[in-house]
Amino acid sequence: MVAGGLSSTAMAAGKILDTTKYYHVALSGDANSRVIIGHSEDGKRDSVAIVKADDIKLYEDFNATLWKPTVEQKVNAAGGVYYEIKLVNKEGQELSVSKKDVKASQTSFYKAQYAYIASDGIGAMTVNSDVVSIDEDGVITFAKGPDARTNFYDATAGKMYQYALVVKDGAVKVMMAEGTPTDVPEVSPNAADCKVMSLYLVDATANASKPYSLTVADLSADVNDSFELTFSNDVKNNAFENPFTANKLRAVKFDEIYTSATSTSSFKADLAAAKKMTDKAFTELEAAIKACEGEIKTAIDYAQNNGVPASTKLGAAIPNAIDLAGAIADLDRAKQLYFNPTSTTNGTVQDSLNAANAKLKALADTTFTAAGKLPKTSKLLAEYNASAAQVKSMVAKVKKATNQAYFDVDSIMNDYMVKPYLAADEKPKFDTEKGTVVKALFATATDGNLLFDQFQTGAATTIDATNSVNIQALLTAIHTSASETNFVTSKNILSDDPSASEFLKAENHYAIAIVDSFIDDKQAYLCVDTNYVAEKEQYFTFRADTLHAIDAAGKKVVPALGQHANMFAFQLTVDPELIAGDEVTIKTFMPTATAAGKWYSEGITPKAAQVVIRTLASNSHREVSVATSDDPATKNTTITFKQIEGPKPAFEVGDVYFIKSLKKADARKPYQVMTSTTGDNTIVGAAAVYNNVPATQWIVTAANKLEGTYQLANRDANKDFFGSATKIIVKDAENNIYVTAGKDTLEITAVPDMKDEYLGYKHINDADKDHLTFKLTATNFVNPEAKYYLTMGKDSSVVATADADKALELKAKNGGSLVELNDANLSAASYGFEMYLGEDTLYFRNGDADGNDLMLTKLETEDVMKLRRVNDNASQYELLWNVEDNGNLESEKIAVDQNGNVVVVAPTEITNWAFNLESAVTESYLNVTDAPKNVTISLMGDEASKVTAVKPFAVIKRTGLELKAAATDNDFVLGLDTAYVNRPNNYRYAYYITKPVDTAKVGSFDTKAYMVSYADSTSNETVKYTQDGLTRIGFVHANRVEFGNNDSLAIAKPKAVTKDTINIADKKGITNATWAFAIDEDNEGYYRIESIPAANTTAKTYVSYLNGVLVLGNKGQAQLFAINDTDMKPTGNEVISTSDVTVIAAEGSVQIIGAAGKKVVITNILGQTVANTVLSSDNATIAAPAGVVVVAIEGEEAVKAIVK
Repeated sequence: MVAGGLSSTAMAAGKILDTTKYYHVALSGDANSRVIIGHSEDGKRDSVAIVKADDIKLYEDFNATLWKPTVEQKVNAAGGVYYEIKLVNKEGQELSVSKKDVKASQTSFYKAQYAYIASDGIGAMTVNSDVVSIDEDGVITFAKGPDARTNFYDATAGKMYQYALVVKDGAVKVMMAEGTPTDVPEVSPNAADCKVMSLYLVDATANASKPYSLTVADLSADVNDSFELTFSNDVKNNAFENPFTANKLRAVKFDEIYTSATSTSSFKADLAAAKKMTDKAFTELEAAIKACEGEIKTAIDYAQNNGVPASTKLGAAIPNAIDLAGAIADLDRAKQLYFNPTSTTNGTVQDSLNAANAKLKALADTTFTAAGKLPKTSKLLAEYNASAAQVKSMVAKVKKATNQAYFDVDSIMNDYMVKPYLAADEKPKFDTEKGTVVKALFATATDGNLLFDQFQTGAATTIDATNSVNIQALLTAIHTSASETNFVTSKNILSDDPSASEFLKAENHYAIAIVDSFIDDKQAYLCVDTNYVAEKEQYFTFRADTLHAIDAAGKKVVPALGQHANMFAFQLTVDPELIAGDEVTIKTFMPTATAAGKWYSEGITPKAAQVVIRTLASNSHREVSVATSDDPATKNTTITFKQIEGPKPAFEVGDVYFIKSLKKADARKPYQVMTSTTGDNTIVGAAAVYNNVPATQWIVTAANKLEGTYQLANRDANKDFFGSATKIIVKDAENNIYVTAGKDTLEITAVPDMKDEYLGYKHINDADKDHLTFKLTATNFVNPEAKYYLTMGKDSSVVATADADKALELKAKNGGSLVELNDANLSAASYGFEMYLGEDTLYFRNGDADGNDLMLTKLETEDVMKLRRVNDNASQYELLWNVEDNGNLESEKIAVDQNGNVVVVAPTEITNWAFNLESAVTESYLNVTDAPKNVTISLMGDEASKVTAVKPFAVIKRTGLELKAAATDNDFVLGLDTAYVNRPNNYRYAYYITKPVDTAKVGSFDTKAYMVSYADSTSNETVKYTQDGLTRIGFVHANRVEFGNNDSLAIAKPKAVTKDTINIADKKGITNATWAFAIDEDNEGYYRIESIPAANTTAKTYVSYLNGVLVLGNKGQAQLFAINDTDMKPTGNEVISTSDVTVIAAEGSVQIIGAAGKKVVITNILGQTVANTVLSSDNATIAAPAGVVVVAIEGEEAVKAIVK
């Protein structure tokens, strides 16, 4: 079935077809509709369906909506021109719809068959020039869009059929109308029920401005799926690797990709400025204190060692007064420049310095009334020393507190600032007890503190107003900047809207992981680098970096601090105009180039870009880079998906495999199989596969080793695994892992050859049909130990019972058929069954009036069953009901309902019941279980007439009529030995009938006289191997020989110089030297002795009795015999030679040949002599009365003859 054309509106002026392009196929009047294979409500992936364009989410499905029309001009028998239109989709599937099971009677949409693709389906539509035309230049023009109809003529039936696709609510089915060539049929559904599809083409370039975006599901549906790209104009003499072609890549979908936090905070600068100034303050103050300590010590030492003149102040007496005054001035300067002059309750450095200065002044103002030395115990000296020590302690204390505060505030801020991910409500940890205390040190306290309140406010001083520093202002800056202020928290670039140029929204983008690439044990991802491939032009390149998970599931990530999230975001798109070649554009982002002399440490402003190959240095080399869409470099290369390359499989046509999907999504049911619950057109997943179930196996049907393309088909159903022959490469030969062109990773494992031409199905051969009866058993998978039997319930219904004695006895009949599976090496048979219940013969039935119930009827039906294996358990089968052709997977099935009723259920129903046939042998042939042994073979009704050997022939003799005095009962003892008995599927038990040549040698492999048919012997003037046109039976010397399983017999033919060897096993016991005893149903204990069929016929032959001679005749001529055990020992026949005398019974006479000079005595049945003479001729005729006579010839065994 084909669909094509354009809408009548679109084609008002005619539409020229571009045969190089693909088109969407839509329903007329619905431009948003799309014809697609798959997506049907019946769940079959090869069904034709209608979907909405807006619902197509996957690239694979988008491709499936693209069709390439072909138009071919044809000429019919009358010379008329018409056109054939076909559609082939991008997957290579022709819109060829199966007509299987489509019937003219299916006039409603409900009853119609779903439209699904079949290689042998209807794939072309014929239209006239009012629809399409081809001008002399080959330009194809559509004038309007046709209905999806096609006509099909069956010459054998002399009928014309029209098939049409009909649509209802997006579902597509097939209808058919039947007519004749003169009365062309037309499908005309009820308009209220459905309508014939009228189709038109939609240009795939209609939305070229909005390219199709490939999703993660398109690129890497499974976490292990990777893709590779090819650049038509790849890097050359390059300094940087092209990561897109050098690696296998995997698209990774994250729920959120966050920007790393950025900041314009001055905290670090504020901290550095304050620390620099306080360090300077402490350095200068400590140096001044140390200088003062030295000068004061010099002065004190002088006063204590040299003394002070009378009426002189201590300060005036010291010789270093000028140096001391200078040191004190430096100390006073440092104090006033850096430290707070305001006193606090908790004290300040300046307070301690002022106190020490006061004590020093008091000591220096001490007037000595009398000359003398400064006592070491001077109270003023002691008070000064104490105050000087307090100064040093206070300075050290403040210095330590200052440095600790810096460290603490920096640590808290570092913990905040080094996080690449900052949530919007996240703040530095100043709300803790420690954080609160630290933060408070950078502001004034009521009673003063050891940091802020120690330092200068910057107010003018009398000592050095110009250089006075406001250290408190620097500390206040830290107090202010030590917060979340001026920090830009992380934003999700996939969904958040940027507030400025901090990032660009990257909706539907994803990260691209480099397969098997790690940095510090973390997955490596592609990102745009700020390194230049050409620094002058500021062309960027790529590098690998990591993304850091911020949640336990790893679905939310952020790049490292300082890296821009947009540089990790990619999106592959396909322009519909170029989609036929799978050409892709790789979209991403790039930094906005900075001004000369600036670098990207100051931040990145991203802009949209795409991957390009840049040609540099006068074509001397090419590098991979990024560019905006208007950059000419975007036209320099074509990017496509790399075709898979690698070792090709060694698959051969006819090889059989199991197929296992290695997709994560298929992990629970990885094996790809077909089942009877999903029909013969749907591949499903299964947890197990079986050597004995062909529906779980796939056979190679096409193998192009040069191209590396293969096709596999299901062995049971007519279903290809791939839409068309597909490229496959070997990924891991040791573990049978392969990758397809569709990026599917499969485990393809060889199936053992079970050497069974009926694999998967119960096969009952002709012998079994003749000799076996069956009981049909049922077991439930929930309780497989409980066995049930099918029997008759009330109202002739079939029910399940646990009583084996009530089971129906079944006999398989030839009502079914033998049909090839999709693998032509396999066949499956269906069977009719007749059942025996008492004296009644019954048959299965399920008619319209029976509903779902399986019934029994005395009327013979044509209903058949087929038993299909469901696993490798030889006793578990599905019971299929009335399978049509090879629809084994879409047949109704037999089940047992909750009430124990046996019912017929729909093909898709899961039954949970398994069935089996338990067999019992109905013997048609005598099975002698204690052979070899000695027996006598006698005529029914005349036990005294027994089979024995007379020279080369087998004859019937009676001891009482023997003319030969030496005859005894032992002469009638025969050996019975197995020839072909205990063999598979054998119910025709064949035996050797023998007489010993040497009574001391009667073992199975000793030479004996074997009873044989002379069917292959040629009569001569001496010996006649026929009697009245019937083949005679006789004995020949032979012995069993070592051949195979000792199954051969070496026979020495009379007058022959070589031996014939008969392979008994090859001929399944049906030979001239083997005999079977067919049971006579009307005469218990009596048998027909069966031999090989007559030449060139299949009619069986049997031992018959004619004039005392044993011959082979048909069943009507067969003699019935009794086979009697005997304890007697047989007599020997050392020589069984060909007699020269022939006796022929004629009308009113007996003809004797070859007995010249011998005495002949002829007696009647009463023993009365009717002739006694010596023959003078080798051909003598002697008159004799009608009836049975006994002819005794001198030197010969007496024989009976019937005279007419």
